[in-house]
Amino acid sequence: MKDLGMTQEKLSEHLGITPGAVSHWLNARRSPELEEIARILHILEIDEFKVYKDGLISPEPECELKQENTKKVHCYPVVNRDTIISKFPDIVSKSPHLNSSEWLESGALVTGAGFWYQIDGDSMLSPSGFGIPGGSIVLFDTGRSPSSNDLVLTLSADGSELNFKMLQSDGGKMLLVALNPRWPLSQLDDTSLILGVAVESRFRLI
Repeated sequence: MKDLGMTQEKLSEHLGITPGAVSHWLNARRSPELEEIARILHILEIDEFKVYKDGLISPEPECELKQENTKKVHCYPVVNRDTIISKFPDIVSKSPHLNSSEWLESGALVTGAGFWYQIDGDSMLSPSGFGIPGGSIVLFDTGRSPSSNDLVLTLSADGSELNFKMLQSDGGKMLLVALNPRWPLSQLDDTSLILGVAVESRFRLI
């Protein structure tokens, strides 16, 4: 409800019930009737949604599937660092439960689950040639097998740090290499996890 700008108090006013009754629903102490669920969805202006097997309801992004030269265009959620870390390992599953207030289209071939993530810093900003500046929004494919020279997003062993670098093979070792030569190399060890392979990047001017 937060993503839609709705509070318990506002919802209770629209429904004509007490905030305590809404709290009971949200804390699973009582379940609303079907008519009440329909009214809630109408108030939240949710016309289309997915219902997962655990009972979670997720709004469908307002984005159409387009067909241009037999190429399908899909929508993927824009997520932040906290969401990625808190949703691990669900985020790398085929159907992660990701609620987002923003979804972006892409025609890129995504084999697993896809999500957009806005990177920061200048580690991937090359002084010449290809580079990805901080502020770019990058689409990651969680189902693609990473190979040398792919750009990957990794999660540290303690689950607290995200790292966006180029993956390179060197004598049997896998290195994480920044496109900015001022940044040091680091080795990808067995405790770090590759969350996804970058398949597209965008940079917003406004």
